[in-house]
Amino acid sequence: MNRVFSAISMVLLIGCSSKVDCPDSELDLVGITGDWEIYQRTDTVTMLPVFLQGEDLIITDDSLCDDLQGLWEYNTSSSENGGEFVLDTAMGAITFFTPTYSFQWEYVVVDYDNLVFRYNDGGFEIKELWRRK
Repeated sequence: MNRVFSAISMVLLIGCSSKVDCPDSELDLVGITGDWEIYQRTDTVTMLPVFLQGEDLIITDDSLCDDLQGLWEYNTSSSENGGEFVLDTAMGAITFFTPTYSFQWEYVVVDYDNLVFRYNDGGFEIKELWRRK
């Protein structure tokens, strides 16, 4: 009886792992997956860069590795958010979904360690630079 219970428990633990292993996934090939930290935010009105710390964005694959959809988590010292996203490589856009709303940003993968987001926030065009952790 204990052996059967142990075997079932092991299968459940392995099956419920939150980390998805997607070698050479579509999102990895684009270069957007990873643990990112904010480096700089600039609005196009003042053009004054603000150098930041303490904002992290984790972009991962979901259970399907051959599409351009995945999961995201955003963390600061005072808030957390997350959900799913869809990447549109032709438009250079990423649409983030939470349980209550969605928003779209433009993105550019500069290189393996640098990512740029652009979006509109209340009439201000914002540009963010993110670095791989």
